[in-house]
Amino acid sequence: MSVRVRFAPSPTGQLHIGGVRTALFNYLYARHTGGQFILRLEDTDVDRNVAGVEQGFVEAFRWLGLTWDEGFDIGGPYGPYRCSERAGIYRDYAQKLLESGMAYACFCLQEEAKADRPEEDADEDPGPGLGACAGACSSLHPAEALQRVRAGEPHAIRFRVPSGPPIVVQDIVRGEIAFAREDLRDFVILKRDGMPTYNFQVAVDDHLMAITHVIRGEEHLSNTPRQLLIYEAFGWRPPQFAHLPVVLDESRKKLSKRDPNVLPVSAYREQGYVPQALVNFLALLGWSPGGEDEIFSLEELCARFDLDRVGRAGAVFDVAKFRWMANQYFKSLDPKAAVRLIREQAAHLNYSFPPHVDDDWLERAVVLVQDGLACAREFFTAARVWLEPGVTYDEEARALLATEGAARVVRAYLLACEEDPSWDEAANRARFQAVVRALGVKGRDLYMPVRAAVTGQTHGPDLQKSMALLPRETAMERMRRALALANAPEHQGR
Repeated sequence: MSVRVRFAPSPTGQLHIGGVRTALFNYLYARHTGGQFILRLEDTDVDRNVAGVEQGFVEAFRWLGLTWDEGFDIGGPYGPYRCSERAGIYRDYAQKLLESGMAYACFCLQEEAKADRPEEDADEDPGPGLGACAGACSSLHPAEALQRVRAGEPHAIRFRVPSGPPIVVQDIVRGEIAFAREDLRDFVILKRDGMPTYNFQVAVDDHLMAITHVIRGEEHLSNTPRQLLIYEAFGWRPPQFAHLPVVLDESRKKLSKRDPNVLPVSAYREQGYVPQALVNFLALLGWSPGGEDEIFSLEELCARFDLDRVGRAGAVFDVAKFRWMANQYFKSLDPKAAVRLIREQAAHLNYSFPPHVDDDWLERAVVLVQDGLACAREFFTAARVWLEPGVTYDEEARALLATEGAARVVRAYLLACEEDPSWDEAANRARFQAVVRALGVKGRDLYMPVRAAVTGQTHGPDLQKSMALLPRETAMERMRRALALANAPEHQGR
């Protein structure tokens, strides 16, 4: 039997890192086994749905390089794939349970039900008609219940949990887990507004869409017994379950959607990260490929991924580790590809480059700073010394420029610039040789003062290449400012 897995986000907010990790594991398992990956939209919580979010899902997964075989945007043989378009299907199956006596109409108001048994459904967001039932509805005579339903009295449909042996979840990751039936209260399967609850909807959809493996977050483990009861009631064969370890923050607490150090997927895209870096990093959150290697292409991940190597312990989103991995990918980019990302960043930030900046200039600048970048947005900080007309001198540069020896070198180099209008790496190198002949200095004593004057720092990338990125007049103006700084009263006598 061919593997069929699904990822089923709810369009109530942006795609969070934990959800992306779940989608990725489903995708990798489908591709590893030659199965199908389905993208379903669980949009039955109409009041909480956010416009435009579902398109964001599609764009995010395409950016990450993940593709699906069936889905709410492309259709397929098991559609529709929007749960809101399947409301009639859920009602039909709920009616079957109602007619068989495995479910009953519940006329309790949510507020009354909560007051009677507030502990029930604590693992769910109640919503209209999901409150606990005090028990009276379950003992209503079917004829009376039917009469009230036909009279138009608002009601939910509640599943009647049968007595019996413990419900055993056979989990690929966590092994065998038993749940006592007496701990499960009768639960709502169809709300008063006619929409299904999660546990009913997901069981019906997974069965009708022939899902073979349900791969999802650990937080859904407590939902599984209720879903297995639905499978049992209809005589369906349940899928295999694999509950993934929770994603933790650096303090080893469950990762919050509001964690400032971990961004929604759209933000990583907006900042110009290489998507494969995020895919590679997330693949290692809870799954071990074995060995020492950590950098894998998507194709390599598909070839190696298996649920047998998914761990049980929580997986920490190590921000420093992610930035290291993002840097590995960014510094491996062809400079032209890096320039494209930087151009996209400029458009996104509404940033206008100085007149001297073209693609050739950007490529030369990228080569100098690329090894230190994790994403394209960081280029604008790393290249600030070439993009902005002014310069800020750090303390080490100020201290150096205050010495007479450094000032002599800067004055000599500035004079050589004024005498020769040429401005490229070769001309700059020739000027340094002229200063050597005139002053007899070399090494750090030669290059560091000019670097400090032109860049505001005493260390950095290749000096000739750096200076060639600046317009000649800008570099000369900075040298004049540096000399003025050296001659300022507070520097006299040092």
